[in-house]
Amino acid sequence: MKFLAAFFLALSLAGCATAPSTVPPDLANSAAQLNEWAFNGRVSLVRGETGWHAGLSWHEQAGYFDLRVSGPLGQGAFELTGDRDGVQLVDAEQRVFTARDADALLTHVTGWTLPVSGMHYWVRGLAAPDGEAMVQRDEYGRLARLNQAGWEIRYKRYQTVAGISLPERLWLARDDISVRLAIDNWQLPAADSL
Repeated sequence: MKFLAAFFLALSLAGCATAPSTVPPDLANSAAQLNEWAFNGRVSLVRGETGWHAGLSWHEQAGYFDLRVSGPLGQGAFELTGDRDGVQLVDAEQRVFTARDADALLTHVTGWTLPVSGMHYWVRGLAAPDGEAMVQRDEYGRLARLNQAGWEIRYKRYQTVAGISLPERLWLARDDISVRLAIDNWQLPAADSL
């Protein structure tokens, strides 16, 4: 009898951990409705035996994004900008590359895989609306773990900015790629313009 009770308890807990769930209304109405946001932080990307560390700043406004990455002494620095119509990457040598897809352009030019299109949502603690996702939430209803587009994203820590709970530490993994993102500070528009 104890075995059956333990079995059903384990089964119910496993179901809670992997079942898709809906976003609580208060969270959906805050981070998801941000039309303008920015953050500064650090990124560490490891692929097999190769690693890369850089500073990162990301600004979004009305569908336009500006992502700047600065490596030590300018090595590996680039700026990636764009919107739904296309993207442009300017590397450390001021060479300009254009494409329709940010992820593909970044991989083509730098050799690094960073899921920019998904991260637009993931860095705000949201699943991308245009793809299937498996989520696990913490006791406050925030994303604790997300599997989407072949990536596993774990949320290590949150911070509250202007009354909105936003991620502070994230870990992303896919195949042999591991990405750690530390967001040092968020900048949001004034509360009355949200």
